[in-house]
Amino acid sequence: MMELDDQYPEIIEYKAITGTFGEVRYFLTTLDHSDAVENIRFAGDIQGKWGFSERVQRKLDVKRAETDLFAYLAKNGIRFFNSLVIVLLPNSDEQTEFWDFSQVLSNGKPLEKWVNLKLYKGVSRIVIDGQHRLLSLKKYWNIHIGKESLSAQELLENCACDDSFDIPVVYLVFGNLGRVGYSEKTISIRDEAIKATRNIFTVINNTAKRIDRQTQLLLDDTKLSALIPRKLLEEDVLEDKVVKWSSKSTNLTQADPYVTTIDLISKCAVELLIEYKKTALKKTLNSPLERENAMKSYYESHPRIHHIGTRRIFKWFFYELQPFQDWLNQLEHLGITVPPQPEEIKLQVSQKEKLKKLRESNIIYTVLGQRIVFFAISRFILRIKAEYRIPAILGAIAKSIAKMHDKGFLDRDAPHWKNVIVQPNEKLTMITTGSGGDRCIELFRMIFLNTSDGVKELIRRTQEDVDSEVNWTVEAIANWRKEFFVELPEVKFVEDDNMSDEHFSATNIDIIDENVLSARITNSLTEEDDDNEETFDEIEDDMEDESEIDE
Repeated sequence: MMELDDQYPEIIEYKAITGTFGEVRYFLTTLDHSDAVENIRFAGDIQGKWGFSERVQRKLDVKRAETDLFAYLAKNGIRFFNSLVIVLLPNSDEQTEFWDFSQVLSNGKPLEKWVNLKLYKGVSRIVIDGQHRLLSLKKYWNIHIGKESLSAQELLENCACDDSFDIPVVYLVFGNLGRVGYSEKTISIRDEAIKATRNIFTVINNTAKRIDRQTQLLLDDTKLSALIPRKLLEEDVLEDKVVKWSSKSTNLTQADPYVTTIDLISKCAVELLIEYKKTALKKTLNSPLERENAMKSYYESHPRIHHIGTRRIFKWFFYELQPFQDWLNQLEHLGITVPPQPEEIKLQVSQKEKLKKLRESNIIYTVLGQRIVFFAISRFILRIKAEYRIPAILGAIAKSIAKMHDKGFLDRDAPHWKNVIVQPNEKLTMITTGSGGDRCIELFRMIFLNTSDGVKELIRRTQEDVDSEVNWTVEAIANWRKEFFVELPEVKFVEDDNMSDEHFSATNIDIIDENVLSARITNSLTEEDDDNEETFDEIEDDMEDESEIDE
């Protein structure tokens, strides 16, 4: 123990009040204004050097921080910011000990809760709550020391930066992780600290105000619906140029170079695992072992598609289907190189125009169209006999999609999408509300299966529930089935080499009660999207709303 005025000059020390909140220990203290702006960092300052799983910071709204929040500070009067929340992250795996604390004594007796917090100088101090407050404090300080100047408008509004502030902060550490004398050589301190940071970031922002779904998917370590899309990106199964994840928007703009969004990936993962809601989707995976086992069962493999697995289906869907191959080829042809996110891409006007035309050409280049096709493929694979759920089936489906693509079936201006999922206007705007998308999923599934069961009912329900002018007919659907059905691969069994191929014809299908299946899917989507009715909305403008959520 040490007296109140004792100091160790070789380390950074702060007098602080400490407490525990479950496994989290916190230290309440203050920093000089200069210390805060010079030494507290944003995750974005260093996450470019990290792997995908370590990138935790959402995009900052610089304009808001340097106008509204700065004006609040610079107009004098009574003003106050609540505490910045800071976590300590080592800069390398080799750095295993980077903080400690000791009890403060006064007249030989310990002062309850008062401690000397000791920080090693080489450790990054990352703000996870209060990013915009810190940004405004930085601008204020730079003007205070003469590094920057007030604008003419700010002078007109009587802004001044004469004072400096004591900045309240809360340092968080996780148990004894990284504490001097407590390091465990069997684990990566840095990896564990980053995982804990992501978890705390999610909780803090959810408690204050719900964070956007994209950010939540990037940070949540407890749900398969978040773990699967993030793992696809971490392992480069899906590249940054394919999946838009750095924006809080769940949509694509017309001029986006990306194929899809992380939100759509999550929903497709839920669809693939819809039969395992209680055992997988709704289960909270708190321990590393639980997460590891769940990912082996539902990501690397799949309970009903053992020979393919969830991971392989996603890679196949976005890289081997003809429309997406064409998209990636067009990016190369247009000379578009998509930088690692969250870095923003700069496109020429001509490149934007060509991307717009390309996205407007095909329903599968929209988030809604991708949902329809992926969901239909998932239901098709899970409905055919188990013998056909082998890698060869993916090639057969790809041939079917290629035929649709080549013959214009997927064209956005094709008459069969009119009033169902595409509005008959100049922009061919996607219809994202109503049941048109679900009816299209049923249509694709019937085509893949080459079955006439339920066709008349589908037409009737579509005309009644979606639009009476929908031009789907029994004859048209029969022609689409004939042209585009999935030809099941030949299957041979070790147990019976003489079994006839005809025994497994394209019409020999496991039948699932359509009402039960439909209800199951609908209930799942309803629970998932209660607060997001237009999850698959397509943005038709060049710019999307990137305004930041209030802290």
